[in-house]
Amino acid sequence: MSRHHYGALAAVIAGFVLCRVLGFPLVDAAAAVGGHSRPGDVLVGAVVAAVPFAVLVFYSVVRLTHRSPLLHLTAVRGLLAAGWLVAGAVMGLLPYSRMGTELSLRTHEARTAPGFLHGMDMTILAGLIVTVVLLLLALRNRPDHSTGPVQWLEHQIDDEVET
Repeated sequence: MSRHHYGALAAVIAGFVLCRVLGFPLVDAAAAVGGHSRPGDVLVGAVVAAVPFAVLVFYSVVRLTHRSPLLHLTAVRGLLAAGWLVAGAVMGLLPYSRMGTELSLRTHEARTAPGFLHGMDMTILAGLIVTVVLLLLALRNRPDHSTGPVQWLEHQIDDEVET
């Protein structure tokens, strides 16, 4: 883990804490944007939950295509930090969703923003499939280290001979 990962981790934690503290106002804001209707609120939930996966796809494509200097641009770093902040917020709302056990915000969401958490849940399930595909691509494109253990073994044999 490098020092660049600490910023992403801090953004996720900050988003999580903010969402846990401001859960009710955030659901009210989502309801205002979605128009207090099920289709609108589902769309808002899907868009919010899609942000972390979009950032993950962007980051993965940049890393897999070896365009890492792009990650040093201030605008790109800001975009990534915002995406990780939203990822923390989504994780902060998950205990309230149908996958979780907390019911206080769930009943409030059912009255004010019906479908918001449902849209998040369905997008997260689709995003998990995207994440698995990205992991498979990353494994497929990793460098070949087939001689690594052989070099380590040769080093061990040389150490034994010298002693």
